[in-house]
Amino acid sequence: MHNICSYSPEQLKAVEHFKGAAEVLAAPGSGKTRVITGRLAYLINNKKIPPSSILTITFTRAAANEMKERAKKLIGSDALAVNFGTFHSVFFSILRHTYRFGPENIIRFRTQAEIIKGIIKTEKIEIKESETLFMDILNDISRVKTGAVVINEEEEFALENKDFEKLYRLYVKEMNERRLIDFDDMLIRVNRLFKERPEVLKKWSEKFKFILIDEFQDIDRLQYETVKMLASPENNLFVVGDDDQSIYGFRGAEPSIMQDFAEDIENAVQMRLGTNYRSSGRIIEAAGKVIKENRIRIDKEVKAFGNAGEEPDIRTFHDREAEVAEMAKHFKNCNELDRIAILLRTNTEMSFFAERLAEMDIPVRCREKSVSVYDHFIAKDVLTYLDLAGGDRSRSGLYRVMNKPYRRISRSAASKSTFSFAELKKYHADDVRVLSEIMSFENQLRIIGSMRPYAAVHYILHGTGYLEYLRRYAEERGLEFERLREKALEIRNRAKNYASLDDWKSAIEESKRKLREALDEKGRDAVSIMTLHSSKGLEFPEVYIPDINDGIIPWKKAVLESELEEERRLLYVGMTRAIEKLHLWSIEEDFGKKMEKSSFLKPLSES
Repeated sequence: MHNICSYSPEQLKAVEHFKGAAEVLAAPGSGKTRVITGRLAYLINNKKIPPSSILTITFTRAAANEMKERAKKLIGSDALAVNFGTFHSVFFSILRHTYRFGPENIIRFRTQAEIIKGIIKTEKIEIKESETLFMDILNDISRVKTGAVVINEEEEFALENKDFEKLYRLYVKEMNERRLIDFDDMLIRVNRLFKERPEVLKKWSEKFKFILIDEFQDIDRLQYETVKMLASPENNLFVVGDDDQSIYGFRGAEPSIMQDFAEDIENAVQMRLGTNYRSSGRIIEAAGKVIKENRIRIDKEVKAFGNAGEEPDIRTFHDREAEVAEMAKHFKNCNELDRIAILLRTNTEMSFFAERLAEMDIPVRCREKSVSVYDHFIAKDVLTYLDLAGGDRSRSGLYRVMNKPYRRISRSAASKSTFSFAELKKYHADDVRVLSEIMSFENQLRIIGSMRPYAAVHYILHGTGYLEYLRRYAEERGLEFERLREKALEIRNRAKNYASLDDWKSAIEESKRKLREALDEKGRDAVSIMTLHSSKGLEFPEVYIPDINDGIIPWKKAVLESELEEERRLLYVGMTRAIEKLHLWSIEEDFGKKMEKSSFLKPLSES
């Protein structure tokens, strides 16, 4: 028999649910994984349900493996017969049995990119250069495939609508001809299979008598429709999640599915895990005040199991440099950096904090890829300008910046590995306009060479027309100019503390070395730095969430009420990662641009 003495009354109620549909609303830190594994033990040990007739679905392979390990510790070898998997792995298993699909039928990203490139080339489709072009196109294909959007004039895609429609049609045709499937196809084909072949659905429904789903708030419409068919007619569907933590709208997740579950499935019961065993009382209270501003949510009260603890540290700093300086001051006096996490809205911020802290000899650990600002093409352009101003005459340096902004200087003007302005002028002697541009360029380099690094970079950006070049570059490639401008200003600000180019270049190499070492070293005490999205499911004794400003949190592209509510849920997820200490910081200025404190923090200043 399963030991039921170690659960709270609300956990026990969920663990001992037997037949019929049930929805468990699980607050952050309320022990939802414990409840799921506890229910598995209850079904197997107490109700004598065969383990092989239980299906447990999570959203990532790592989560499925962790669930399996925890179940094994609790139940023993019987847990090995339980079916654990992601939606994709479960549905692919069904396709494998029905259509004899194998791993060779699953398309890889490289093949997807090759197909898309081939169509673009054959059909002569015009594209705007972008680092994320193929991912954007694949995301658009996914949205159309799963029915999240239809191709019409109102909807925006990475390509012109008529071009995307053509590409989509040819992409799907080629996939079918090659008998290849992607993750979306796994869901679509199983959904269609269940609708068209009732005998197949019946077979799988009889196999999976009990279905448990973790992180139910992340489910999309197609997954839900398919799993509902699989659970019928007995509806032994046990789902656990928190609509307040639904943060994957861009992947198709719909919190409304969880919000409507109890009404959608006949005789479904709703239970609540309302005790947070993770965070202190004041952190829970603050997070609750923030999330209650969302209009579309299941109303719930979350209480703390532990003590009240400290009030969240809510402060405003002049800029990001001031934030990181304050962090470093605290971290240098901290013996256990592993206890600390910095949670950020974007990868750009993550790179900034990782690099600046590494420069200050603070060990850091990044959950996502982090690169030095000096690896950005703008930094390489700026440093090339400075090298040329310092006397460098390499042809490669000339080629890099001679037409940034566009000066009409021909690459043929420099015939050897080094160049002189005299030969550039001689080559363009018959073109007065280009000749004038060359002389202006030469004079600009002379001016730059007479300045300290900060003033020199400022002049490069504003005096040479480089910022205007970035504006046109962004327009031509469908990029955000403001993001490029901010990167350029960040590079300029980095030059402030150096008297000469040599000093700055030495510091750059040292900075890149420290960041490399900071990210390479494993298994040592370090501050964790990650985006808010990737922090979900984790917890830390002390959490910093800087830059809580309108335009960052909430993100500037969030305009619709549903988008703003998801941004608020994202902040709520970040706040509830904290166990003992929570720092909620904002800035007054970002590279000269005035910033407003996020409206999300307003409820915390009203009481």
